[in-house]
Amino acid sequence: MDLNGRRCIDAGMTRLLIMALALMLSGGAQAAAPEFDMDHFCAGFVENHASGNMSGMAKAVCLMSEESTKAVVDKAWDRVSAGYRETCVKAAGGSYMSLAHCLSSVPGL
Repeated sequence: MDLNGRRCIDAGMTRLLIMALALMLSGGAQAAAPEFDMDHFCAGFVENHASGNMSGMAKAVCLMSEESTKAVVDKAWDRVSAGYRETCVKAAGGSYMSLAHCLSSVPGL
């Protein structure tokens, strides 16, 4: 085999490898969990559920709860069908805690 023949084989193998990698990477793409405005949600929560000096602490607790629950939602998100995801996002009302509660009711999760 001459040098030109080897270059053609090397170029073909390179293209094949690039296409295989692209297919593998695109097949492994995961849907991202929704991004909720935790600050907005917790401000509304505090407005409706806390009063006086406790409002600052209530908001901090709400934010911590939402942030830690978002991590749980992120891990479970790809194991739930698109139909359940859409239903749960609508039911969540902008809260990761509500979203996690809904996702936990999905059969097989």
